[in-house]
Amino acid sequence: MEARCPQCGKSVSMFGEGHYCPYCGASLAGVEADEAIQATEVATYYCPWEDRQNLGFFKAFADTVVQVLFNPVKFFSKMPPEGGLGGPLLYGFIVGEFILLVAFMWQSMSLFVPSFFERAGFGYFGAKMAGMTFLLFVSPVLVLAGLFIAAGILHLCLLIVGGAQRSLETTFRVICYAMSAQLWGIVPLCGGIVAGIWNLVLQVIGLREAHEITTGRAALAVFLPAIVCCGLTFIGLMAIMSRFQCGY
Repeated sequence: MEARCPQCGKSVSMFGEGHYCPYCGASLAGVEADEAIQATEVATYYCPWEDRQNLGFFKAFADTVVQVLFNPVKFFSKMPPEGGLGGPLLYGFIVGEFILLVAFMWQSMSLFVPSFFERAGFGYFGAKMAGMTFLLFVSPVLVLAGLFIAAGILHLCLLIVGGAQRSLETTFRVICYAMSAQLWGIVPLCGGIVAGIWNLVLQVIGLREAHEITTGRAALAVFLPAIVCCGLTFIGLMAIMSRFQCGY
């Protein structure tokens, strides 16, 4: 029988004397049977973005951004784990395209700084503008492909660490709504760094809440690709160094 922890609200499989919540460590002693029955009721899921018909497009978008950025635990704990890919995909696409447009604007403005323009010359200016314009046109494909690829890799990592308690769709939803962190990129200079760090934090929180796993397991899944890349790089460098030493 399952019960809901009175401290963090998570669903746990055991309760009673001597048992503790695996998520927050709170004691589950004294949880009554009626509380356990109440805990097994279907959770109430809600996401403002997926309630656009009632809230309106802009309010639904704004409410979702605010909740994800400033109250991610509550948002991801109530996020519907299933319900279709269309809504989350549209949200992630809008955020991704908006950030690319902002980046394009900043890059374009930098080209018109007089000192830079004089040093670079018209040839460099034209080539730079052509490159940015091309990326702007192909950005929709890049954003959409990036969301699916990121979700696929992250869900594979979840499977490896034993944290995939729900389907790939749940992980995809976490990836799409965690894109909200990229909106920090509109802040000049440090915005990109903040966006990257906060995006990782949101992914960890989102996976923990949506898949109902521990923070450590969620963090391991998020950072596993980086760990693997660092490990392969280290092995490659060691192999190169060994071949170099053998040459002498």
